Amino acid sequence: MSLTTELISDSSQLDKATIDCWNSLAANPLQRWEWLGSWWHAYQGQHTLYVLLVKRGDEIVGIAPWCMENRISTGRTVVFLGSGKACTDHLSLLCRPGDIEPVCNALAQWLNETALGESIKMPRELTWDAIELIGGDESDERLNVFANQIERTGLTVKRTAGDGCYVIDLPEQWEQYVAQRSKSGRRELRQSIKNVDDGTVVIHTVQNEAELEQYWDDFVDLHQRRRHASGTTGCFDHPPFDQFIRRAASEMLKSGMLRMAVAIHDDTPIAAMFAITDAESLYFYQSGMNPDEAKLRPGSTLFCEGIRNSINEGRVRFDMMRGDESYKLRWRAQLHPSQEIRICSPRASAQIRNQVYSIGISFKNLIKSGLATFQPSGELP
Repeated sequence: MSLTTELISDSSQLDKATIDCWNSLAANPLQRWEWLGSWWHAYQGQHTLYVLLVKRGDEIVGIAPWCMENRISTGRTVVFLGSGKACTDHLSLLCRPGDIEPVCNALAQWLNETALGESIKMPRELTWDAIELIGGDESDERLNVFANQIERTGLTVKRTAGDGCYVIDLPEQWEQYVAQRSKSGRRELRQSIKNVDDGTVVIHTVQNEAELEQYWDDFVDLHQRRRHASGTTGCFDHPPFDQFIRRAASEMLKSGMLRMAVAIHDDTPIAAMFAITDAESLYFYQSGMNPDEAKLRPGSTLFCEGIRNSINEGRVRFDMMRGDESYKLRWRAQLHPSQEIRICSPRASAQIRNQVYSIGISFKNLIKSGLATFQPSGELP
């Protein structure tokens, strides 16, 4: 049976059966509706829903979890739900392994036909100029097949490396992980975990909505204090992000996928960690700590306890998510490369926008490169 593709541009069209199917096709918790739907709830004022359902008869066999935003630079641009400030990782198309080829082919054909306006007519406000998919893994088969199928239709595709994720492959025993660290690293782990084992720091894991409400303001405050102490702004300085992550925490808690741990010393929260879990992985998303309590190593203590608990609960990965912060290598995390896929519509106006945008990006990168390599006399690089 041939596949059909349907555009959903209004969230009221996403009924319970569709959401249940969405979650059944998701490969990880960050692709589930609890997470992406919470993002949509917070950011919908800046976007138009652009979810594509691929069907075999009445059965949904594939989903493109997208939305559209209007940009000066690239026009009507299709992006992943969960993108932007939320920095969601491991995003992809949703389908079962056996349906990857036909689903990607159906999506590519639909996008080509709607861009050209040949067999499928679209309202102007829903006609796409560009597609920008950020947050997918370089090894993701669904995205790679999709990009190849798009190229076969003749559309312009550009694939570049993105900011990768750093992942710790967990052994079967905590002491095996400790043994992997350097001498100073082993000392750091044992000093940090000792704070938990001797009761100096109590780690409390949020269990219900009442506790989430109880500790939420502490989590936000600790996150902001850490960021402001380093001279940078925090995510919670942006109101839509606060709305998104609070709702996502509640929805993930209901599904049993939230791990929010609070480090408490003398009855006062001094650090907090926000993570999402499934049977195989813990996805470390955000944290915060009181810089005045650095002597107690609250951040390291929470990390240690998170890794130890993950091992004890049978997980095989501790995912530290996107970003090349130096501390991640110290914890023996390995780089998992990501990719960014950009597709340009064949319409003349979109092609012109794309050329102007590409020239601007190239010029900006050239300037950055020049500044990066120039060193004032007498200064080391």
